[in-house]
Amino acid sequence: MRPQTSRVAVTVAAAAVGLTAVALAVAAAPHRMTVDTGAKVRVLAPTPKAVVRGNAVPTAVSITNFRINCALAGTANRKGVGHYHIELDHSLINQFCGKRASISMLNVAPGKHSLIFAPAVNDHAEDKKAEKTVSFVYKPSKPLPRAKALSFPGKPSVRIVSPKEGATVQGQGFDFTVAVKNFRLSCDLYGKANVRGWGHWHANVDATNLGMMGMGTMLGMSCGKTFHVSLAGIKPGKHRFFAILEDNTHAPTIGVKAAVTVNVR
Repeated sequence: MRPQTSRVAVTVAAAAVGLTAVALAVAAAPHRMTVDTGAKVRVLAPTPKAVVRGNAVPTAVSITNFRINCALAGTANRKGVGHYHIELDHSLINQFCGKRASISMLNVAPGKHSLIFAPAVNDHAEDKKAEKTVSFVYKPSKPLPRAKALSFPGKPSVRIVSPKEGATVQGQGFDFTVAVKNFRLSCDLYGKANVRGWGHWHANVDATNLGMMGMGTMLGMSCGKTFHVSLAGIKPGKHRFFAILEDNTHAPTIGVKAAVTVNVR
């Protein structure tokens, strides 16, 4: 009987550990920041239940009672000013400021899907009360080849090419240029399920740990070598700019970042 009792005890202990792990995971899960912007959102495209046969979804939106300005993203909040987010099936794609956009359906299965349009302030907190959701059906005439897992000879890395440490930047903004190795950048996979070896990078200012997944100070994201940093909301003085490798879901799970300190005039 003793061996059986031991097995039961081990099973109970394992279950307790499992429940503890679940509790910790729930406690550690990021809470999406919310805010009341007063914005009014009207989705012009796609229309509800539209059938999309191409490999991208054209979108159009009208936002009133809210000033759209991506140049201020990632900086201090200003009342009545911000941008808007588009989410595909509740997964963030990107921030937007234009009336129209296009959402790639790379690695998305045919069938019913939804887009959420949510006004957001500069630190990316969303106005959940003002957001609008539109469902559509994806029936591609010729589906895109799926992006598959990649293997590289080394670990992912990112290096800041410009500006140089201690440089002075001024005017309306500057080009933030990086060199990425052993990692494939893709805009089309923004917000999609993770695929090994793929992702993008975020440009942050002065911090990487504010807001949901560090996005409170995110100026923007890029799938290229260069991101243009706007200085519209950044005060003169010394500032630290970060380039952070991100997986497709915008989480910094790659564990790689680089930083440079510059003087803003």
